[in-house]
Amino acid sequence: MSDKKQQKRTGNLKSDALVKKIMSEKIAATEFLEEYLAPNLKAQLDLTTLEVKKESYVEESLRRQLSDLVYLVKTKDKKRDAFVYVLLEAQSKVDHKIAFRLWKYTLLLLERHINDKAKLPLVAPIVLYHGKAKYTAVKSLWQLFEDPDTAKELMSDEHMLIDLESMADDDIKKKQHLGMLEFFLKHIHDRDMIKLWKEFFESFEDMILLDKQNGYIYIKSFLYYTDAKLENDKKEELTKVILTSLPKEDGEDIMYTIADGYIDQGIEKGIAQGIVIGKAEGKAEGKAEGKAEGKAEIAKGMISKNYSPSDISSITGLSIDQITSLCKSD
Repeated sequence: MSDKKQQKRTGNLKSDALVKKIMSEKIAATEFLEEYLAPNLKAQLDLTTLEVKKESYVEESLRRQLSDLVYLVKTKDKKRDAFVYVLLEAQSKVDHKIAFRLWKYTLLLLERHINDKAKLPLVAPIVLYHGKAKYTAVKSLWQLFEDPDTAKELMSDEHMLIDLESMADDDIKKKQHLGMLEFFLKHIHDRDMIKLWKEFFESFEDMILLDKQNGYIYIKSFLYYTDAKLENDKKEELTKVILTSLPKEDGEDIMYTIADGYIDQGIEKGIAQGIVIGKAEGKAEGKAEGKAEGKAEIAKGMISKNYSPSDISSITGLSIDQITSLCKSD
């Protein structure tokens, strides 16, 4: 065989394949773990129970670079399984993102057990490096962050819990604008939504102006949510609460948002069309005409749902005579 062919053949031999072949043998794997596992972990394990798992957790794009092996070893107390995850790097170049990948593969292992009632098994990542260059990659995920200490503090301990259920309403109300959101979310599962709205307006009367300055971001969102949950016979009552709790013009404008949901309730397609026309951008004259048509369509839809003429007038701005005329036309 020529030297060129010999070199080509040798170049095609992958050292990671060699490592994987050897470390797939129970004897070799047991010896390896006996030598390198941390003493405190090894003391908990019965290495005679070692099983070589054949599943691959490495993405297809990385399989030419990395060799992954998974060993399942039972603990001495026989009460739980501990996974020892061995990720072997066969490249001569140092992989500076290996700490990240190890976490990723560890989570993939754990994902298989996340639905079990038992606690998750242990995972011990190990890297076997045999490159020529000095190994300079960080061995901790946290060292990949700009601020390792803060990253570790934020991500390796308990996650932050904001438990609204355990907060007193009085404490929530002290949080001003944010308190509006927390209060509504805390009581969002209450059966009586009308009562919730009344208490909401009473509790945050001073914050309404602040929410107005922010475009009523909370109240409008709460209204969308509530309208989708309320029975139709409760919508009129909610309308009264909104109109009596907000400045007249603001209340009427916000009630146009509730009309957006009418099409979902099956209250005539013309209502939605009217709203779209009323809101559409265009020339000033076109806007005025669209808004007028929109009011009429909204009024018709409310008439079909037996809203009182006074409520229809408050919401749409139409006169009682105009509403009466619409009733006759239907």
